[in-house]
Amino acid sequence: MPGAKQQCSKWGFGSWVVALLLGGTGSDYALSQNAEGSELQARALVTTRDYAILSSEVTARIAEMPRRPGEKFAKGDTLAVFDCAAYRAQRASAAADVRQAGAQYEAQKRLAELRTVGELDVTIAQAVFDKARAELQLQDFHLSRCKINAPYDGVVVEWIGQPHQTANPGDKVIELVGMGGLELELIVPSPSLAWLKPGTAVRARIDETGLDISARIDRIGARIDPVSQSVRVYAVILDGQQQLLPGMSGTALIQNASNL
Repeated sequence: MPGAKQQCSKWGFGSWVVALLLGGTGSDYALSQNAEGSELQARALVTTRDYAILSSEVTARIAEMPRRPGEKFAKGDTLAVFDCAAYRAQRASAAADVRQAGAQYEAQKRLAELRTVGELDVTIAQAVFDKARAELQLQDFHLSRCKINAPYDGVVVEWIGQPHQTANPGDKVIELVGMGGLELELIVPSPSLAWLKPGTAVRARIDETGLDISARIDRIGARIDPVSQSVRVYAVILDGQQQLLPGMSGTALIQNASNL
């Protein structure tokens, strides 16, 4: 089936995300309470809800990929164009069949008025006409899949397919990441759930930029890791999103209101 099939996931970093969040702090533990006990320190990773690998739904040559890796795009921008000459020819043939079937149907109706043909002949002609129109709609659907358009504002991460390559349905073509909806992903010790709630204030310093940002806890993971006795939490970033990229990391301080 022609077009762009989207394979989405929640910023699929895989197992190295856990390693980044739990390690690399220069101490035995990435999670610690500060001296006053009023803030919890944890490693933070900038993630996005908008991440996708878009796939082809046509068997066709990739004619053009206007946005190169690292380039930004807006929602609706064309990211890949397929050479769909064969589909256009099939569409033209289907359109001709519609005209022919329509003419035959009209002729049968006029003959029926003259009682030259029976009602069954008219019904059959109408069915042929309806089938031809359905085939034309199918060809239009195929042609609509001859471009991959951006589902949201974002940046091209990688070309998986290349111009002039032939793609088959399901072949991965381009990897995207959205620039909106950024959030912080943190791993905190499970005992902190006694006081950690949605709305809790978070401050974070991003390693790559030195930027200090504010955030608030939005939701808490549904499963506690039995080995590390930790849980994932997610925080909405309140400021500075324009200067962040998914994959950046830093150190976060989570306000413990119960100790204030």
